Amino acid sequence: DMSVLEYVLQGEKEEDRWILEPDAKTLLMTFELNDFNQPCGQLSGGQKKRAALAKTLLRPADILILDEPTNHLDTKMADWLEDYLRRYRGAMIMVTHDRYFLDQVTNRITELDHASLYSYETNYSGYLQKKAEREQNEDSAAAKRKNLLRTELEWLNRGARARSTKQKAHIQRIENLQEQRGPVRDRTVQLDSVASRLGKTTLEVEGLAGGYPGHECFHDFSYIFLKGDRIGIVGPNGCGKTTLMKILAGTIMPLRGTRTAGVTLKIGYYTQEIASDPSAGVAYMDPNKKVLDYIRDTAEYVRTPEGSVSASVMLDRFLFPPVVQQQLIKSLSGGEKKRLYLLRVLMEEPNFLILDEPANDLDIRTMEVLEDYLDRFEGIVVTVSHDRYFLDRCVRRMFAFEENHTLRQYEGGYSDYAAVKQAEEEEKQRAEREKEKKKQ
Repeated sequence: DMSVLEYVLQGEKEEDRWILEPDAKTLLMTFELNDFNQPCGQLSGGQKKRAALAKTLLRPADILILDEPTNHLDTKMADWLEDYLRRYRGAMIMVTHDRYFLDQVTNRITELDHASLYSYETNYSGYLQKKAEREQNEDSAAAKRKNLLRTELEWLNRGARARSTKQKAHIQRIENLQEQRGPVRDRTVQLDSVASRLGKTTLEVEGLAGGYPGHECFHDFSYIFLKGDRIGIVGPNGCGKTTLMKILAGTIMPLRGTRTAGVTLKIGYYTQEIASDPSAGVAYMDPNKKVLDYIRDTAEYVRTPEGSVSASVMLDRFLFPPVVQQQLIKSLSGGEKKRLYLLRVLMEEPNFLILDEPANDLDIRTMEVLEDYLDRFEGIVVTVSHDRYFLDRCVRRMFAFEENHTLRQYEGGYSDYAAVKQAEEEEKQRAEREKEKKKQ
């Protein structure tokens, strides 16, 4: 029942509140929470996350701890936060899967790998290089140790007697070598590209308008999706991106316009949130169902380039070993549930993939494998994402929600789109300066 403004100022002394209130309101407006009196109970999950971020940034701190700060932030707000943190003078510790964000705001990466911490004085790009060097050195040391152990065992097998102290020490060294473990490597998600055949007619939309009566989020959107299309969609929070995804998927009707689907079209829709209502279909995940049964409900076997693969094998490739496959879904972490949900969508063998914020709750390793999968995927991909790296990596055409509730097309990935927008903004500012000069 607490208002958003009350929540942000919660815990502050009464005499400090009137000083901090203007800053609190500025932060809330920055995060597009303009109704300061709105009860927190009415906020969406993303709005709650942004309110929590405003509360965290309200007062200067010596150490700022951020857990996935860019989740639920659109690209404009992520850019703002990135700029804010670059200028931040205190220490900062964050967990994030946003690789561009890591590259821009960090100067040290600490990796937790099999109960060991590895620290690298660099940003994300440098970390990738230094980690590869570390693993190469570990593999080289393991190979040398293996060769030495083979030589020592040959000496032992020649019948050397453990009589002298020297011989006993030699045997002890061999035993020590045997006990040393080689470097442990994380298993990686394995994804084979699976898709149904796609005919000549795919999906065509004309004059689409979406929203609800009395409020149009967008209008006049027309496009013919072609085989091999890789489309990224960006826009501010609440502009109607998910509404557009639902219209494309055929789960809701547009306010106006037509949606024409080909006979062979098979859509796989990865939604932003896992539903708690069974009527949501594939988006619903029964917490009391076993992991294996959840996948088997979609398909017992799936066709891949290497042949027919069972649900159990696909789960194992997706880092769900047999022992986990028998566990109930409610025992999984949030990230594991999203990875399981992604597998179920892909097991349907879609030829038109709709991905709504796939980067939320998926770790970097899973995102890298998804990106490789999309490289080989022969169908159509449409994605809404705030992950700029993912958009640059996988998208070849962008649609951006503009201020007049229309969608504008840009060629290339996110960086190409951002460069065009920046050039237009610079030209606009130049024109305004020229206009001011003429007035003088």
